[in-house]
Amino acid sequence: MKKGIFWILTFYIGIFANDSTGISKTLRISTWPADAEIYVGERPKSFIEESEMKSPDSLKLSMEDSVVRITLFKPGYTDTTIDIHLKAPTKNFVWIELVEETDLDRLEWQEAILGKREGKKIGKIFFGTGFIPLALSGIFAGIAEYKFQNAEDTKEKIEKSLIREGDHYQKLQDDFKDSRQSGKNFRRASFISLGASALLFAAAAVFYF
Repeated sequence: MKKGIFWILTFYIGIFANDSTGISKTLRISTWPADAEIYVGERPKSFIEESEMKSPDSLKLSMEDSVVRITLFKPGYTDTTIDIHLKAPTKNFVWIELVEETDLDRLEWQEAILGKREGKKIGKIFFGTGFIPLALSGIFAGIAEYKFQNAEDTKEKIEKSLIREGDHYQKLQDDFKDSRQSGKNFRRASFISLGASALLFAAAAVFYF
């Protein structure tokens, strides 16, 4: 019985040991100069989408991984794609010295990429900002509807009033006019806010794409 329990414990310890080592294999990537963007896997068709990984940084790998392909991108330097062969069983290190870019066409190409990235950032700002006047448009529209309803209720009171003179009657007429005018003002503000939102979304599309 004790021997059976021993083998069972040994079996599960082996499984857990494999699981723990399966997530412990790493690759530390350093470059000179630092802050080079790191793309893992196939070389990206475009560098417009900025990578979240920048050197120095580490990759978590499975124990089965033996080769990792990375691409490095840093403005002013030649973009590089290399296959890294993992030798160590757990912790692997690589240090890469980037080569300065001297091709003027490639440098202009990199500047164009940075310009498109900046355009995307501006587009995202416009897109997020566009929701503010859109929300205000809905609020103004709701207030306008409330004011028009108040005007209708006051109008109904005026039509049912038996006394057509005096301060109370005059106040009802003033309230009707004020509510209706206020409703028109808020409705106009709603349309203006909606137009501003549409312009911001249009600007976002222009900059982003």
